[in-house]
Amino acid sequence: MKSCTRSNSVAENLNLWNQEHAWLEHGDEWKGQADSCGVPYPEWKASVVDRLITPYAKPGSTILELAPGHGRWTEALSSLAGRLILVDLSPGCIEECRRRFEGRDRLETYVNDGRSLPPGLDCQVDLVWSFDSLVHVAPREIQNYLFEIHRVLKPGGFAVIHHANRRHWTLPLAPLRSLGPTWALLYRYLSMGTEESADGWRSAVSVKLFRTMATRAGLSVLENLSRWGDGNRYGVPRHNDRVTILVKAPEDHANGQLLPHERNSQASEPNTPGSPSIFDRSQKNEAPG
Repeated sequence: MKSCTRSNSVAENLNLWNQEHAWLEHGDEWKGQADSCGVPYPEWKASVVDRLITPYAKPGSTILELAPGHGRWTEALSSLAGRLILVDLSPGCIEECRRRFEGRDRLETYVNDGRSLPPGLDCQVDLVWSFDSLVHVAPREIQNYLFEIHRVLKPGGFAVIHHANRRHWTLPLAPLRSLGPTWALLYRYLSMGTEESADGWRSAVSVKLFRTMATRAGLSVLENLSRWGDGNRYGVPRHNDRVTILVKAPEDHANGQLLPHERNSQASEPNTPGSPSIFDRSQKNEAPG
């Protein structure tokens, strides 16, 4: 990340991911979370799939990946999805995903406007997945995305969203970052703590704010995670990030319902509204209308 003084705007995200970032390992260059957990990157990445994707993606389901970049998680998602929809602000990223996953059945790709999801997907998606992308997106755009996620999810559908988590009381101080490196450093210390050696260009979002925005969009928070696995071996501790699991609940959704990964565990132990503007679409194989 070249600068921590950016404001996380749509224009800055477009420029950074479409022009500046080199994508040397197609997204796998971001090994910082694994390093912070003290585990090898392939092991950490497998834990993300096992804990955060597989329990919420039934085989043959419709999955929408928001901001796939160069397809860091797309391989795992495509092995589960009956229909996979990739949506990214960056035309370059979408073009690379088209190249990498050429020939995959029922794969659809869209270039979006940085705040909306494609039209015509109302109540069609079982899972929305976004990792290491909305951490860089400003609250206004995240709020719009959450309304859009509610629109496209089926009742009972899930969204698994990786997002920033600055100290809530510091969020109004985010403009300090624009005053120069010294002020940006001060804001990092205030909002993340002195133990963080980098800002990570995280947006001015906290767990509390994200929950408020999700509730406003009609989504319920099932879980908020910083760690998982035996002994909390894995997680997203770097920059104090969080992963929030949301559900668009049907009317009869009961409080206390077991989460998918808990149901899987028990099964093995018997005793225990936005309006999108213009979208550029390319489909490798036409999905049923």
